[in-house]
Amino acid sequence: MNSFQILLPVFALVFLTYFHIALNAFLIKKSIQNNELDYKWMKFTPSWQEIPNDIQSSRELYKNLFETPLIFYFYCLLAYNLNHVTILNLSLSWLFVFLRIWHYYVRLQNPKLSNRRPPFQYSVVVSFFLWVELLISSLK
Repeated sequence: MNSFQILLPVFALVFLTYFHIALNAFLIKKSIQNNELDYKWMKFTPSWQEIPNDIQSSRELYKNLFETPLIFYFYCLLAYNLNHVTILNLSLSWLFVFLRIWHYYVRLQNPKLSNRRPPFQYSVVVSFFLWVELLISSLK
């Protein structure tokens, strides 16, 4: 199997991150235009200014795009370098991406913890299985 295929799920998550960067910029611009947010906030991010809920939620979602996926990115790069690409880890990698997109969508629609917990938990479990599978195959 072509090792490059394990990097394709990484590209999907990277493009999701860039999409959110653009969305976040749009939300901030809209809040500034509607006078919900002072444009000086962009320079100083003062603690005295109340941040609109949609901006705060978007900022938290942006942070989420760098938490769990970071471990996944490292896994994919390691699997690529070790030339360890199988149907199993490729399928689990795409499942991870699907779960992260699901988490992103749920968080974007309704940031309530109970709604976004399942896709987050499932993605962590999938990531764990990927690492265990890589460890076992490396020990052989």
